[in-house]
Amino acid sequence: MTVKKYRKKPVVIEALQYQEGNVAEVVKWISANDGSYFFTHGFDGGSFAIETLEGNMTVVPNDYIIKGMQGEFFPCKPDIFALTYEPVDA
Repeated sequence: MTVKKYRKKPVVIEALQYQEGNVAEVVKWISANDGSYFFTHGFDGGSFAIETLEGNMTVVPNDYIIKGMQGEFFPCKPDIFALTYEPVDA
């Protein structure tokens, strides 16, 4: 078998960075887009979990929450997000 190289297709996604002061905004956005979440430590700006295609995943402050191409949600650490995504001009 020969190893081949591939390039990731450019895709535009929606994302919102979760910070301790915007938990209400984050859960409103997830809910408005038919996503599921639940609080693991109360509605206090700490961690919470979102339902992803791979199961429930914990979101902590500064993580980005990405809405994928099929409407699914998943968390992404800030360093990985910065390496993978760049802003799109509106």
